[in-house]
Amino acid sequence: MTTVSANTSSSNPKSRAQIKVEANERLFIDGKPYRVTEHPALPGIPYIQRGARGFVIQLASTDGERMALKYFKLKYRVPELVRVAASLHKYADLSGMKAARRTVFTQQTHAGLLNQYPALEYGMLMPWLPGTTWYDLITGKVPLTTADSLRLAKSTADVLAGLEAQGVAHTDIAGANVMVDRRAGSVELVDIEEIYGPDQPPPVELPAGQDGYQHKEGRAEGQWSAEGDRFAAAVLICEMLGWADPRLRQNSADEHFFSSLEMQDATSARYRMLLESLRANYTDQLAELLESAWTSNVLSTCPPLAAWKEALSALQPDPAQIVQSPAALSPVVSGRRSIGSDPAAAVPTVPAGRLQLEGVKICRNCGAENVASYAFCKRCGYFIGTFDQRRPPVTVIPKHTTGQQSSVSAAPPPQPIQVKRDNNSIIVARRVGDPGKGLQRIETPKPPQEPEVQANAGSWLVLGIILMMVLAIIVLALLAGMG
Repeated sequence: MTTVSANTSSSNPKSRAQIKVEANERLFIDGKPYRVTEHPALPGIPYIQRGARGFVIQLASTDGERMALKYFKLKYRVPELVRVAASLHKYADLSGMKAARRTVFTQQTHAGLLNQYPALEYGMLMPWLPGTTWYDLITGKVPLTTADSLRLAKSTADVLAGLEAQGVAHTDIAGANVMVDRRAGSVELVDIEEIYGPDQPPPVELPAGQDGYQHKEGRAEGQWSAEGDRFAAAVLICEMLGWADPRLRQNSADEHFFSSLEMQDATSARYRMLLESLRANYTDQLAELLESAWTSNVLSTCPPLAAWKEALSALQPDPAQIVQSPAALSPVVSGRRSIGSDPAAAVPTVPAGRLQLEGVKICRNCGAENVASYAFCKRCGYFIGTFDQRRPPVTVIPKHTTGQQSSVSAAPPPQPIQVKRDNNSIIVARRVGDPGKGLQRIETPKPPQEPEVQANAGSWLVLGIILMMVLAIIVLALLAGMG
């Protein structure tokens, strides 16, 4: 029987919604002691990660082994997770599937643990995977050498092609679900509970793909199928290959290279830029594979993942560019995991290619090309300028003091707005995007006014009352005098 010992004086361990733990809190799971680790950037704070379907707490055993204690949100705590975990064990030895080695907690197997932590029902204990998510490298704009990009892309293709060969698909491939280890050049898949396989139960919700990696068929009908990884994997592999190109990093969307609004748009500037980078730095075959996936109408017509593996197998990374020493990676903590950036890994400038970006700014929200001076996207109205552009220019004002002259910076006084129209005809103005003409000013007419009421009617009434009171006083005075 599992026992749990925890310091929970300031928490509510009995909550079914979530688990409250403290840094360095001790737990015993299956008779083995574990300690809740501290967040690498926040001493004294437990290392907990939030995901789309639940939370992960990092534990450390007495021998230094790191483990992941995962529990789900109420909606996703379903008995099918036991069957899923049992069926995943046969894939645990496949490349990239270490997360399949898991123990699921149920009332039948871990009653003591669940009595102490009810939120752990159908939760699980699994290995903590080294490295960082690809999502963190994208959001952190972390530079990679061409050799590192190629190694990660090859490892990703090998892992996903190996799954497809078994009739299995992750079905939710995205940057946040792929762990990358730059030193080892390897990748591991996480959030594998919705994996598709011949004997896998369907998930609570059919995965439809994530922003930046979503195929139109998946968006409409879901992608829980044997071909469910083909499109997202094509985008992810090419993202990895292109991340060595400084132009791609500079023009990437915020959380993935492509924005959700430009997926499968053949005119997208980012798509054309990525094709050019693949041709210039790798092979035409890789660009053709991306074109085939990008223009596909259904997932089954995307190139099989074995085609990506074969195309990449012929390419060899330059050993001189591979990051080997752990000391070369200075720790940078992201919102999900601590990652290593390598500022010294300077990447040579990639030839500009046919897509001209001089004086062009690509919208992070929709991918539209805008004139560099625009502050708002001409297509979607998203703010694409910098806050510095909104600030007034700084003026240096000389100030004389005893024996020396100094200067201070001050903003110019606010200037009055010149209105060249009748303000009575306008009650609101707002900016909207117009793909053809840029920004427009839309005026909403003021509603018709109510008929005016005579303002002096009340004054005459008050004056009449005063006169009546005066007359009453006079009459009373005369009556008193006569008496």
